[in-house]
Amino acid sequence: MKRYFSSPVLTLFFTYTLFISSTFTIAGQDASIIFLYLLGIYSLIRNRKLPDMSHPMLWMFLLFTAFSLISGVLNQYEVDALMNLRSNWRMLLPFVLLTVLHMVDEENLLKTYYAFWLFIAVYGIVQFFNGADWFRPQESSVSTPYMSSGGESGVFHAKGNFTHHLTFGGSMLICSSLAASFLFIRGLYLTTRLLMIPAVLILWLSTAASLGRSIWVGLTVALFLLLLRISPKLMIIATVLLTVTATLLFMNFGEGLLSTGKPETRIEIIQHRLASGFNLKSNRDRLLMWKSAWHGIRDHFWLGIGFQKDAEVMEPYREKIIQETGHHFINSAGVGVHNIYLQTWLNFGIFGFISYLGIWIVFFYQVVKGISNTQKFDYSNCILWGALAGIGGFMAAGFFENNFRDGEVQTSVLLLVSLALYEIQKQRSLFPKKRSSMTMNRIL
Repeated sequence: MKRYFSSPVLTLFFTYTLFISSTFTIAGQDASIIFLYLLGIYSLIRNRKLPDMSHPMLWMFLLFTAFSLISGVLNQYEVDALMNLRSNWRMLLPFVLLTVLHMVDEENLLKTYYAFWLFIAVYGIVQFFNGADWFRPQESSVSTPYMSSGGESGVFHAKGNFTHHLTFGGSMLICSSLAASFLFIRGLYLTTRLLMIPAVLILWLSTAASLGRSIWVGLTVALFLLLLRISPKLMIIATVLLTVTATLLFMNFGEGLLSTGKPETRIEIIQHRLASGFNLKSNRDRLLMWKSAWHGIRDHFWLGIGFQKDAEVMEPYREKIIQETGHHFINSAGVGVHNIYLQTWLNFGIFGFISYLGIWIVFFYQVVKGISNTQKFDYSNCILWGALAGIGGFMAAGFFENNFRDGEVQTSVLLLVSLALYEIQKQRSLFPKKRSSMTMNRIL
């Protein structure tokens, strides 16, 4: 019995529960992360050694956390500096998993991870059509229709088991990018590849069913990055075509109403949602939120306003814009500015903003360098390209939402970062490879 509760067995157990629970419950994922942290501390104490602090990305995470705390301590407003840790405490996860993943069969782990994601993806597609929220009591349902008139013509935001469609879409964006990267892995049996293609399509459809326009932008960027991997020429052609299409859409929908009446059918509703992204009037609320954020940044350039002070500090900036434009904001100041870059600068000042960007600059540098050390379409190559596409799409979506503040999205991002950093670490032979070659023939 004792061996079932040994540190290695518990570490393996909570690694699996982390990947599984990240697909549907923040309580389960956070509990798993906490137990992995505790097991990591226990291992360090038992082995009487200090943690490895040499990883450059670890220092960027720590630097970002330090600047966010400094912003809170020195801020002119009354800020609980320790509250900043609420959105940063998971950032050590990749460096804990780097010491764990060599104990895990990666193929089985990913197989389990995507089995749960496929179930949630199908559930999300069902939600799109009928707003199902089967895993919550009816009185606690968070089913959200999109401009629905009820009945058979209703369209709903896919949410999975999360509480917000952008949280669901952001997590699906990350996982679908990695899954799509594996479509081209070398050495797959034909039957396995034929099974993976519809599985990835389901993940993409579920991501699109969130109806989050920022998620659609992120997914487009992720697909273009994966296309770059296949053929730079095709990517350039696709970019030109997309640019021309976007220009035409702006010319047709940039001014005025999207339609003369309220859309009724599912096709009309989806067309309305897509066209609204190219309509300046439809996006005026977000544009003016960005304007208020910039005004706040100019007045709090160095230290920002502090964490969770938007509701208190930003209201006067909004009032000024309301007086100038007559526009009344749809969202309250407390929800933020729907742009993670402006939001980070506004809350934590210039150094917090620079250190946040530094995290991803270091990550992309390491991933691109790691890709150069792989063979095209091998296992490591697919992991790294999936990470490049997923994080690239996540950062693109961040221009339109505060996605890194969502615990579920943040965990999905950090899991993808962990897998990528582990592949890079294996290249450096810090841990022995469990197999001379790995394939994905057992993923499905």
